[in-house]
This record gives sequence, C-alpha cells and structure tokens, in this order.
Amino acid sequence: MNRILILICLACWPFSYLRAQDTRTDSLLNMAVVVSDNELATTFYELSLSLQEEYPDSALYFANRAELMLQRNDPESLLPHLFKSKGQIYENKLVTERSLLYYKKAYDEFIKLENYSELGSCAHKMGDLYHEMANYSEAYFYYMQSLNASERENDQLGIARMENNLGTVSHDMGRLNEAEKHYQKAYTIYSENGYSTEECGALLNIGSILYDRQLYDSALNYFLEVMVKLDPDSLVSTQQRYILSGVYNNTALAYEELGEQRLALEYFRKGLQMANSVDDQITVGTVYMNLGSVYGEMGNQDSVALIYLHRALRIAQQRGFPSLELDVYEELAKLHAKPGSYASAYNWMVRYDTLYKSLFNEEQSDRIMQLRSRYEQEISEKEILQLQSESQVQKMLNKLFIIFIVVIVGLAIIIAVNLRSKKLTNQMLAERNLQISNAIQKLSESEHELQKLNKSKDRIFSVVAHDLRNPVAAVTGFSELLYDNFEEFPVDTQKEYLLQILQGTQRIQNLLENLLVWARSQMKAVKYEPETFKVKGLLTESVKEIKANLDHKKVDCLLKIETSCVVFADKAMMRVVFRNLIINAVKFSFPGGKIRISSETSEDGCHIKVSDDGIGIQPEIQEKLFTSNEVVSTPGTTGESGSGLGLVICKEFLERNQGMITVESEPGNGSTFIVTLPNSQSDPPTSTSP
Repeated sequence: MNRILILICLACWPFSYLRAQDTRTDSLLNMAVVVSDNELATTFYELSLSLQEEYPDSALYFANRAELMLQRNDPESLLPHLFKSKGQIYENKLVTERSLLYYKKAYDEFIKLENYSELGSCAHKMGDLYHEMANYSEAYFYYMQSLNASERENDQLGIARMENNLGTVSHDMGRLNEAEKHYQKAYTIYSENGYSTEECGALLNIGSILYDRQLYDSALNYFLEVMVKLDPDSLVSTQQRYILSGVYNNTALAYEELGEQRLALEYFRKGLQMANSVDDQITVGTVYMNLGSVYGEMGNQDSVALIYLHRALRIAQQRGFPSLELDVYEELAKLHAKPGSYASAYNWMVRYDTLYKSLFNEEQSDRIMQLRSRYEQEISEKEILQLQSESQVQKMLNKLFIIFIVVIVGLAIIIAVNLRSKKLTNQMLAERNLQISNAIQKLSESEHELQKLNKSKDRIFSVVAHDLRNPVAAVTGFSELLYDNFEEFPVDTQKEYLLQILQGTQRIQNLLENLLVWARSQMKAVKYEPETFKVKGLLTESVKEIKANLDHKKVDCLLKIETSCVVFADKAMMRVVFRNLIINAVKFSFPGGKIRISSETSEDGCHIKVSDDGIGIQPEIQEKLFTSNEVVSTPGTTGESGSGLGLVICKEFLERNQGMITVESEPGNGSTFIVTLPNSQSDPPTSTSP
C-alpha cells in the first residue's frame, strides 16, 4: 500500500503585485512615449515586472523589447536582472526549458558582476525547477551554489533555506543520513534566529526522516512538537497552515503504522480540513488517497475507501497531478483485487500502466538518446586525442632511444679508459677514509658527551638561579617578618606566615631531591635493583608523604588500585616516579579539586593512571614534557614553581625499568599521566646499571 509523506521544501516565493498595479502600469506606458532609449529600456523592464504575474504574455513582449535595447547599450548592467525576470515569466507560463535557459544566463552574468545576492536567487530558482523535474543531481548542485552565495552574504535565512532544500533533495534520493544533517543545520539556524514557522518545517522534515527509518514513535515526537508550536486557532500565515496540514498527514501515517487506525483517521481529517483552508489541492488529494488506503485495509469499509480514492483521482485529473493519479490507480487496483474483482483491478492497472508509460517512456527515451549521443561524441573525441598523443609519444620515444644508445656507448668508452687508473687510487683513498672516519667518530662521541655534560651543568644552574631562588627568598622574607614583628602579629597571622615558610621549605626540599636524583642519574650513580611488588602499597605510602600538600590546597586524592596490580621494577625508582606524578597533579589542581589514581592490569603489563581536573596542558608543551633538552617549568594554580625535572626523571627511570609514560590532556580539562610497567620478569635488563 502506498503512503505519501509530505515534506517541506522552501521555494522562492515571488512577490505578487495584485493591487495598485493598474495605476503603475498606466504611468509606465505614458513614460514610454517621451523617454530616451536607455530610459525606455528601463521602462520596458519595469513594465514586464509589473505584468509578469497576471499578464505573462504582455510581460514577455516588453521584456523582449527591453532585451533588444540592452543588448546594444547597458550602462547600468540591467540585462542580468532582465534575464532573471524572463526566467520568472517563462516559469509562470510553465515553459520550464526556456525558464532554465534565462535563469542560467542571469546566473552567469551575476557571477561576472560578483553580485552574490542575485546569483544565489537565480541558483535557488534553478534548483527548484530541477527538483520539480526530479533531476536531483542538478537540483543539489544549484542549491549548493545558492548556499555558498548566502554564506558569502552572511544571509542566515538564506543559508537555512538552502540547507533545508538540500535535505529535501537528499531525502528524495534516499540519502537519509545526509538529509538529516542538512535538516538539523537548517533547524539550528531557524531556532537561533527566531524563525519559528520555518523551524516547524525543519522539525516536520526531521520527523519524516525518522518515519522512513520506521522509527515511528520518534517521528511522532517531532510531529507533536510542531503541533504544540503551531496552535490551529492562532495561525497567521498560509505557510503555517500548509506546514500544519503536512504534520497532520504524516502523524496519521505514523499512527496507522503503529496500528492506531482510529487516531490515524482523526489526524487525516484534521489535515484535510487544514489543506482545504489554504486550497492546497495536492495535499487534499494526497490525504484523500491516504484515507482510502486506510479504509481499504480496515475491512468492511471498501465503499468508504472507494469514495475517498475517487475524490483523490478527480483532484489529480482536474489539477494535473500525474504522480498522484498513478498512486490512486494503484490503490484502486489493490482495493478491487482484494474481494476478487480481478477484472476491475485489471482495468485500473491498465490505466496505471498506460499513464506510467506516457509519462516516463518518452522522457526516458530522450534521456537515453542524449546520453548515448554525448557518450559516443566523447568517446570519438577521446579516441582521436589518444591516437594523436600516442603517435607523438612514439616519435619522441624513438628519438630518446637513439640519444640514449649514443650516450651509453660514449659513457662505456670513458668508463673503460678511466676504470683501471682509478682502481688503485680508490684503494688508497678507501684506506685513508677509514682512518679518518674512525678519528671523526671518536671526536663526535667526545663532543656528544661534552654537550651532554654542558646541558646538565646549564640545567642545574638554571634551576638554582630561577626555581630555587623564589622559595628561598619567600622563606627568608617571611622569617625576617616573624623575627622582627613576632609579638605584634596576631596568632592567625603568625600561623599563616609559618605555613608559608613550611610550604617554601617543602618546595625547596622537593627541588633539591629532584636535582640530586637527576644529577646522580646523569652520572650513572643510581643502581637498578628490580623486584616484584604490589603497586598499591607503594602508592599509599607516596600519598601519605605529600599529605601536607593535599591538605593545604584542599585537594582530595582518590586511590583505586587493584590488589592484582603487581609489577617487576626497582622500588626506589618507582617511589620517586609516583611521588613526582602526584606532586605534579597537586600543583596543577585547583583548590578543592580531586586527584584520581587508578590501575588496570592487562597482558602487556600494569597501567597506573594519575588524573587531575586542573588547568590541562597545551599540545605544544606536551611534546617537550619528557625531554631534558629544553626546560619546561610552568607555575601551578596557586603560583607554585618547579624545576621541570620531575617528569624527565620519571621518563628516564621508567625506561630503565622497561616501562613507559604517556600523557592525555586538553587545556582546561585536566591531565592524565599513564605509567605502564611490566608485571613479570619477562625480559629483565642484563646489568644493574643503565
């Protein structure tokens, strides 16, 4: 059984000049008697505009007169507007081919003038015409051109309309996902800019997508939302009534699919009443056909179904809706075949077949002939070009081959003459090159070691000069204040200054510990003594060690470590790694924040995650976190300083333990450092030193 779903496609609604037009037309005719040629062309153009709705033939006469004059002289670039007007006149006369021709002329001229507003309007018109002709690829192309023009003009309403129309074309082509994306874009723009009527049309179309996916309950949610927004008692525009009639029809179809035939009939009648109120005969005919289909399936209602189907057929024949007429013929054939009236059913199918062939056979034949002719022409042109190209290439290859042979022979002679004399020289050079290469390699190794030592020295000086100076200065300053004014300060102030001194001392201690560990690591003085141990206990101890830091910033540390998380690593090194990671998380957490430490065990090892909800890390800084070639020291959320060595030490220690460290972070969304360690002695290092 056929069901016709109603979609909303926003066409270019031309302004009609139905009132106060006769007076203007008379005044323009009077002007045509006394004006110059350029003014006369403008007058004829304006006459065609004023007459194109009611008197298209007269409008075409004046447009042709204006075109002849403007072809000779068009100082004000009026010709593109005239072409667009003639396209509208032919569209009103239902001469689609000529209409497209003049819209295309106007479109090309507006491209030259860079008039994107008019260019978009012409593309919109052509998209509408191609859509009516079911030439969906061309319709999509011109709707897209209109969309681009609207975007250049920042015309939000134009952008939304084109997104909606692109969705309708995609819907007709069966590309439901693409259609839904276009409808959603249109709905967003309508909603953000307060276009309530158009917003309802977009909701109707989105619901239709869900209907086609057989998600009837979801589709009903969209249809009912439109009904809430469009109160039948307060409708002010024809477009609102048109949308509401479509919503009623589609709601009825959804209820009918869900087996709610009573509700389906109720909404069909509402849709019929609304469509009649705006004389929307295509929707009236569609609803009649849908009513006939529903009654035909209900049983014992064949007579009622026939009444509605014949009403739909009468509208289709009188108003010239061949597509609707085809659907009605098919429904009538099915209805007559159900009780066994096969002769009547056959007659209706004959009518269906006859109309179908008359509508589509000739058109399909013409299209096939055009495509075949175009294909044969392209093939012949390509064959000629290919033969010419192959001939030229072959001649060029022959010449190149001869030149190549001559060059090869010449080179062979030269090589043969010089080969023997160079052989002994090459042997001597090879021996000397080997000696020089060994010397250069030794120098390079020495230089590399020297550069590494210089970098280590520079790093230590940088930390001492910059990061260590600030906390030392803070401790000194607060100590002097307390010493000089201890009795004058209240107890709260004394405690606050003592807390500042304590925190400064802790930062100095942490910096010195990292400096000492890093310096020992660079001198290869840190021994590697791996063992198997549970991570949970070590992490618990590390958290207790920095409890003062956590309490000061009021940061909660949530520890969720699996008891099965067992690793094979140097415990002392891992204590340094975990301590640095937790201190780093506290440093970049906001006061009152949370730190989460969790673990996962897999076949390739144990993964420990240290996460915070702090300020996050910029992508360009993430690339430098674990390298000692460049200092990366960023103040914490409350101004805490650091040496930038903590993460470098973490990476070096983890690599020595066959582990690794990675970071996941987005600015403003916190950071997660992931440590991976082996959970067994699968491949231990061969020595106890790095």
